[in-house]
Amino acid sequence: MRSISKLLTCLACFVCAGCSKETSNQNRYLEGSYSGKFIVNYKNQDQTFTGDVTVRFKADSFFCTANKNRFPAGGSGTYKIVGDQIIFKDKNIWTADFDWALILNYDYTYSFDGKDLNLSKAPYQNNSYIYKLTKD
Repeated sequence: MRSISKLLTCLACFVCAGCSKETSNQNRYLEGSYSGKFIVNYKNQDQTFTGDVTVRFKADSFFCTANKNRFPAGGSGTYKIVGDQIIFKDKNIWTADFDWALILNYDYTYSFDGKDLNLSKAPYQNNSYIYKLTKD
């Protein structure tokens, strides 16, 4: 019985290691620095704001620059790619006096052609959050 338990534990470790390696390989696909524009459209207010932005990817970490007006607010932490989504996990502590969707955090649909990277947050409270980036 103990041998079977050991075998199952080893098998589970092997499967997890394979998953981790696959995610790591996908993340290397994006490694580098990207510059471009951040665009937020507040549909209820009929207002659009833009800001210059740089996003850097290294291994499973990301760093996003911020602007004084918080368009975007920035962010840094870890990320993983799942299908056509990049899931960002910001590690910072934030004040409560602005729209937290301006932080590069949670799920974004992405497209990447080897040079241009576009990130789009699913409509959140009817607003859109888009990063249009080009690899430096």
